[in-house]
Amino acid sequence: MALVERNEEIAALHAVLGACEDGETPIALITGAAGSGKTELVQTLRRIAHEAGVTVWMSRASAGESTLPLGLVGQLLQSAAQYGADTSAAEALVDRIRAAIGTRAAELTEPLQAQEMHDLRACLDLADRHLPLLFVVDDAHHADATSLQFLLSCISRLRQGRIGFVFAERASLRPEYRMFRSELIRHPNGHNLWPANLSPQGVAQVLAGHFDGALAKRLAPAYHATSGGNPLLVRALIQDHQAARKTGLGGKDQDVVTGDAFVQAVLACLHHSEPATMEVARCLAVLGRADAGLIEHLAGMDVTAVDRHVQELTAIGLLHEDGTPRHRAVGEAVLQDIPPRVRAATHRRAAALLHRDGAVAAVVGRHLRAADSAADITAGAWELPVLEAAAEQALTDDRLEEALGFLDLAVRSATDEEQLARIATGLVAASWRMVPGMASRRFSYRDRLADTELHPGPHVLALIRCLVWYGQLEEAGEALAKVCASPKAPGDVELFITRVWLSGLCPPLLERLPSVSEPETVAAAPVVVHQRLKAVRALSRVLEHGPDQAAYAQAEQLLQSCRLTEKTYEVVEPALSTLIYSDRLDSALHWADSLLRQAAERRSPGWQAVFAGARAEVAVRRGDLSGACDHARMAITYATPDSWGMSLGFPLSSLLLACTAAGRYEDAEKVLQQPVPETIFDSRPGLHYMYARGRYWLATGRLHAALGEFLVCGELMAGWNIDRPAVLPWRTAAAEAYLSLGKRAEARQLCEAQYARLSPGRSRARGMTLRVLAETADKGRREQILAEAIDSLHGSGDRLEHARALAALSRHQQAQGEADRARMTARWAWDMAEECGAHSLSEEIMPGRATARAKGVRPEVPVREGTGVDTLSDAERRVAALAARGLTNRQIATRLCVTISTVEQHLTRVYKKLNVTRRVDLPSGLKFDIADMA
Repeated sequence: MALVERNEEIAALHAVLGACEDGETPIALITGAAGSGKTELVQTLRRIAHEAGVTVWMSRASAGESTLPLGLVGQLLQSAAQYGADTSAAEALVDRIRAAIGTRAAELTEPLQAQEMHDLRACLDLADRHLPLLFVVDDAHHADATSLQFLLSCISRLRQGRIGFVFAERASLRPEYRMFRSELIRHPNGHNLWPANLSPQGVAQVLAGHFDGALAKRLAPAYHATSGGNPLLVRALIQDHQAARKTGLGGKDQDVVTGDAFVQAVLACLHHSEPATMEVARCLAVLGRADAGLIEHLAGMDVTAVDRHVQELTAIGLLHEDGTPRHRAVGEAVLQDIPPRVRAATHRRAAALLHRDGAVAAVVGRHLRAADSAADITAGAWELPVLEAAAEQALTDDRLEEALGFLDLAVRSATDEEQLARIATGLVAASWRMVPGMASRRFSYRDRLADTELHPGPHVLALIRCLVWYGQLEEAGEALAKVCASPKAPGDVELFITRVWLSGLCPPLLERLPSVSEPETVAAAPVVVHQRLKAVRALSRVLEHGPDQAAYAQAEQLLQSCRLTEKTYEVVEPALSTLIYSDRLDSALHWADSLLRQAAERRSPGWQAVFAGARAEVAVRRGDLSGACDHARMAITYATPDSWGMSLGFPLSSLLLACTAAGRYEDAEKVLQQPVPETIFDSRPGLHYMYARGRYWLATGRLHAALGEFLVCGELMAGWNIDRPAVLPWRTAAAEAYLSLGKRAEARQLCEAQYARLSPGRSRARGMTLRVLAETADKGRREQILAEAIDSLHGSGDRLEHARALAALSRHQQAQGEADRARMTARWAWDMAEECGAHSLSEEIMPGRATARAKGVRPEVPVREGTGVDTLSDAERRVAALAARGLTNRQIATRLCVTISTVEQHLTRVYKKLNVTRRVDLPSGLKFDIADMA
């Protein structure tokens, strides 16, 4: 690399050569940090000396020869021999002196004796035939003590002569070198050169020799920021950039590429520094920050020495002024250079020191993790609580990978069952949240708990609930039996919550638990325990008794008061299910979207999977088939089928129902091909799956298979005491199968039985029941029942069931000879079915209409010229919209809470404005939100 920003230094070297030729015995010290370009200046000096006819005897000291007596003198003699000098006698003298020093003292820094010094100075006679002459010593700070003594003696006796001395050095604390240097700087002909690191402009000038001008100018600030202007590091960055461009791995548009060349350059700078400087660099790399007090204890040196070495590292260009690394690659390079065992021990000592000083748990925990990754260790007694606290904070801050690392180490280090259960619970929960597929593999530690006496408590019971989730019912049952046998079981709050939770998810396991009343200790439990109990009780109440205003209010209140966290997940998940089973679909939609958004913001795929599954269930119940498919697939994407365990039944059932209702039977068949756990049919998710499978078989004509599925589903629901239509309307589904088989009596019996179990008021379940019941009723009562079904479904939010009821009404009207009314009702039903994506239903309602619309044929009755819907008032628009959908004047009056006369007056004005004469000519495309008319 060409020398840049070194004009002053080169001028000074020219002056040294001139003084040498003039017989002034000049002395030059080139002082700089490692990598600053001292050696390049020495090489430049040799070149210009050669051009000026000045002989240069060159030597380079090394740390390995710093204890070899006269090692540097020996190198000078070898250099002299290269210029033709006869050095044999001088070399023999050096050998004799080395031998003498070795026999008279153990200290290799033993000074030369007077006679030895005199004899060595005689060697300068060799130089008489080579004047003018420069003695050049690179890395002089490594020179052995005897050579330094000899050179100093020569300098002090050569006040006049055509011999000069040039020493390239860096700061050193070696006493013999400090004494030598102090004598040099006192010399009257001394010159001191301090080559500084390059400025940003200097870096740009260097880059211009390798890149085009625009790129060099753009890269210069980043290169300077990374290297501190150290020429060696700048050159390394250029090499890495060029290598990256050749391999196509980067470097074209990136500001900085740090590769192997940069790493080696960093290490070269450190290895050419003092060992203590390397030690401080290692401590800095381990700590990640400059803290003189910590490094003092970590490296075993005083604060003053630490500060000096930090300054040296800053001068090299590895650190900013505040002591932080200029680039992460600096710390990584240093860490890679530390042997693993040494690195582990350093991290372990750093963790202990930081813990002693009250550092936050996350900082201490990172060092414990780093020690574990560098060597196979386990955490000690004080370290376990630190790791748990660090994991909890990491989960709160959404640093999930770091939290898993803390918990992994803590689990491996747990020494008793209580610790293991506590930490393992957190590990499974964190694994599910971040990498659901990994969570099921975290049960390897359960064998350590299997042979122990289990006591009830939040952590043990949480692990048991995990076993249930993953369908490991046998293991869960055995663990529950042990827990219930514990003398601490009666009155335990967590055991009571688990019992209520099991009643809704996996009722068969309740046989392993004794029947207990609510413990008296609930009042003293933490707030989140109260919330969990309220949530599971609200869900249990809806499952057992159907939609309940108190349960809905409780669930809504919990969702409003809880933000999604590790502690509240077991609150919001059952609360959301309560809204769904209560048929509060608008509220459920809002909270499902909110929780899904929170889970995404916290980068938690496991949570996203659960709430996407719930969102798919809401979409199915609202008749949003496309949304149901999208969210169900999203749920299975965020968490693989294996990681869903028994709960796989939730997203699969939503996907299967949506594909079936949309008429996409091939897609539905693929859903059925997805393997499910055998234990799924002992759970509520299994009921959903069975019901969805029955709907598919019913849609594809396998009537007996469908009927059997619905009846088994009902039998299980009755046995588990969750036989409510709002959960799964299995009776109406079975009734549809009976109707297809021509068994109206059996169908009517099931519909009437389901009607008797309905909660009061309009609801989705009531509308569905009435729709199917109407098919079993006499023709005289059919329209009345269907009208009531449509009225119930109108406010339920389920547009697909609404469309089915309208389609049934249209068929009845057609059978009664009311063609105009039937056509209007069919158009309304068809529009709804299309909006839902239920194309098989829309084709059944009006065959060929979808194809006609796709071809651009407008199937609706057009608005005649000279009229416009935009001329209608809001009141007229409301009446017209309802009339176009087939409602009678009385029904419209009831719906809008006006008199029949008012309806008639509005219709008269509507006919006139739209230039039509009868209802059938009203445009079905009247745009008005019917929900606003409720």
